[in-house]
Amino acid sequence: MREGRRVGPSLAVHYLLGLAACFAYAFSRTDVAALIPPFVLPYKARSAVILFSSFMPALQISGILVGYALQFSKRADENVSRWSQSLLDWIKEAFGITLIALGVFVLMAEGVSPVMAARRESAITRSEDYRDYLTVSRMALVRGDPEEAAFRVGLALEIWKDSPEALQISEECKLRLADRAGGKPAAAPPAPDPLVAGSPSGLTVLEAMDRSIAAEKALDFYNAHYYATLAARLAKPGDPNREAAQRMASNAWNRITEGSDALRAQGDARLYDVKHKGYQAIQSGDYLTAYYVFLALSAEDESKADGKHDPDIARFLEVSRRGVLESFFFMDETEGLRLFESSRDLFFLLHRPDGGTDAVFVRGVTYTRSSGSDVAYLRDLELARFDRAHRLQYRMRVPNAKMFAFAPDGIDPRPQVLLRSVDRNRAGVRVAPTVLEGSAPEQDTSVLLLDMPHRDFNLIVSANRGPSSMILADLFMFADRAGKYGFERETYLREALARLADPFLMLIISVLALVAGWKYRLGKGVLFKAWWTLALPLFPVCAFAAIGVVRYLAGLVIVAFVAAMPDRAMSLTLVSLGVLFVASSVYFFSQRSD
Repeated sequence: MREGRRVGPSLAVHYLLGLAACFAYAFSRTDVAALIPPFVLPYKARSAVILFSSFMPALQISGILVGYALQFSKRADENVSRWSQSLLDWIKEAFGITLIALGVFVLMAEGVSPVMAARRESAITRSEDYRDYLTVSRMALVRGDPEEAAFRVGLALEIWKDSPEALQISEECKLRLADRAGGKPAAAPPAPDPLVAGSPSGLTVLEAMDRSIAAEKALDFYNAHYYATLAARLAKPGDPNREAAQRMASNAWNRITEGSDALRAQGDARLYDVKHKGYQAIQSGDYLTAYYVFLALSAEDESKADGKHDPDIARFLEVSRRGVLESFFFMDETEGLRLFESSRDLFFLLHRPDGGTDAVFVRGVTYTRSSGSDVAYLRDLELARFDRAHRLQYRMRVPNAKMFAFAPDGIDPRPQVLLRSVDRNRAGVRVAPTVLEGSAPEQDTSVLLLDMPHRDFNLIVSANRGPSSMILADLFMFADRAGKYGFERETYLREALARLADPFLMLIISVLALVAGWKYRLGKGVLFKAWWTLALPLFPVCAFAAIGVVRYLAGLVIVAFVAAMPDRAMSLTLVSLGVLFVASSVYFFSQRSD
């Protein structure tokens, strides 16, 4: 039996008219002056979708009421008794239609709307950034710094590539740079290298020894010594391979020394000594010194006229670069990242095992993907550390930091934050944290390992935007740990329960709409009545008002549950909804013909 065949078209008409009204309203608004032109139309379209999502329950209730009022008219002249099979068939059909409509609503509310809201917020922040970049570029031109002006206006053009004002400033920068340089402009900096963390080898003891033996046969004694030393480090105490690797390393080093004497006799001492210095820096763990040594050698090697290149230089430049990225990051990695920040003005607390507390503030967070891992760049990171007696130990700030997941000894990954950055091409240029108050240990000004699971940082970023912007799964996950990070648990638990209860409330109201459709059904063969024609446009409005009242009352009950018994609030909420659903269903079954 297909009793609901008129309900589907009724819902479709309600949704289409509602969507058209939402778009008409959103595109008629004029409060978008803060946006730059490229973002105005997308902002209005996303606002229309978000508005439509908020009206979907009211349109659903009105569509069910009207559809079933028309459908019930087919049996207006029949004698239908309480608890009849007809009523059971109708409510089964209605449940199917309602659940499909609720599924679409949940998809819109928990999937589409949060994405649209985030992008709409991004349009506002990027418009603000665009104006900031233009202001800074004008100021740079006034003080005679066209390089800075060109960089800033370039960021503005990435936001709005056809901006007349930005293009004009860009041309002015080019003219001033050309006048100053009198030659070709400097080449653009290379793209940032991907993050390389952990062991640079990924080899076992035997594999490292095999590579050492192969290198020695090829008379490549630097690599022979490198892999033998690596094998000795990887071998556990008592492993016979450890002594064998140490002997191999010693033999390779002797051959390197012999090569030094031969090179001195041949007049190639300078190159050999520089390479030897860089290799010794690698062995001592000073990867930064080694990186700049082999970077300079690489530049010399690439400029050779004979086209012959030293494979040792490329090899150890990569080894030293990997070692550098375990403690530093390159400054140019953060250029232009402000355009892609997913959250701003982030603040949270961390409670350390020793009873102390860390207060962390981040001006902006940008996520990216590098070498298959999630990386976050933190702009204007400030950390204040307090001891267990709440006395300030130190407070420091760094303009940029780099964070990624680090899993020591195979335990759950934790956020590791690199606080020092260096120039990719120039030695001696670095940025380190500034200690504003107190005295910080040297290790804390280099690398911080935050005492929290890495996945919780993503939850904190979401929570920072407000509970209404979080999806339901994140709300429940964060509610259990909000207090650990300085957030109020009850706020997120209330929002989670309200969002969980919403589909159940819509289901209950839909059942009551069936009752209204039965009570105000049309006569058999009658499609319209005069009062229906006048009241039909008001049905969605009345449904919206009724839903608002029901949500408000349900919110008060949830607040009471959370305040009285927060650990049992979910159970109490679900039990209450179940009782209301059964009561509304019984009420529908008790209907009969007049």
